[in-house]
Amino acid sequence: MFSFEFGAHDALACLCVRRIFLVLFVLLLVAAALLMRPLAPRGLGSHPHPAPGYEDAVRLVDSLRATDTPVIANECGTRLLSHGKRAARVVVLFHGLTNCPAQFDSLASLVYASGANVLIPRLPHHGLANRMTDELAEIDAQELCEFTDHVLDAAHGLGDSVTVAGLSVGGVMAAWAGQERTDVDRAVVIAPMIGWARAPGPLLTAALTRGATLLPNAFAWWDDKLKQDLLGPKHVYPRFSTRSVAACMWLGAAVAADAKRARPACRSLVMITVGGDPAADNSAAAALVRAWRARGAQDVATYEFPAALHLSHDVVDPEQIGGNPALTYPVLLRFIAP
Repeated sequence: MFSFEFGAHDALACLCVRRIFLVLFVLLLVAAALLMRPLAPRGLGSHPHPAPGYEDAVRLVDSLRATDTPVIANECGTRLLSHGKRAARVVVLFHGLTNCPAQFDSLASLVYASGANVLIPRLPHHGLANRMTDELAEIDAQELCEFTDHVLDAAHGLGDSVTVAGLSVGGVMAAWAGQERTDVDRAVVIAPMIGWARAPGPLLTAALTRGATLLPNAFAWWDDKLKQDLLGPKHVYPRFSTRSVAACMWLGAAVAADAKRARPACRSLVMITVGGDPAADNSAAAALVRAWRARGAQDVATYEFPAALHLSHDVVDPEQIGGNPALTYPVLLRFIAP
């Protein structure tokens, strides 16, 4: 009798456990399906108010410089390389995630020497002297759009023809500018963080972006062995925020979604990728190019640095580990300052 009652209770317990696991499994599938739904952000369009002239543009640049308070590192403030008047061309250079305008110092001087005015803005929450700051967690896609609009409003008064180029998150901002702004003549998109190389493809990108948006922010080291002793440029934050990555990819998803609906606003587009990029998902960049062409964009050029060169994600800063300006600058200048 005892053994019979024990067996019955045991069977009932096993049944309950199986049902619990089944419910958990179903919930997991539903959560995965919801997370992996295609990203299609809305409400991230442009609201341009372009500066009508050079002096108006300088005032807008000064308003950007006004945010470079004493907490900002000396080398990381917004920079304007100007010939003292409106030029035939102006080039805007957007730096990458956890970096600052110093990233473009060397390349910007060459672009300036070609006769262009050059504007290198400091992205929001970047460039702080305290490299362990938590500020990066505050960034969001809407803020990136408004900031890009403000910078391009200034650029409109600095040159007759506007070229915008950017790397990583700056590349996503350049892509957004090319998709949204009719007053941009050329957008040069360099290694854009539209997707993450460690989670390639639209499904994983969607899951990662939603997960990083919904969960509490976390920081991850660029190099979990060296941590604060990260090699390379000393102005770079040694860690990144999950929320900042989510904001970057949310904006990238907005560009990709808009590219499927409408032809890009600017005349000329360039997509530059790095073969074997350890950070950006090159398949996402390729999909964006296909969408642009499918919507009738005629002037879309592409270039990929061969993986055999073993270049860094950052192909701009000569101080970056894996940087090789002798190889990368001729290509970048060909498209940015032809």
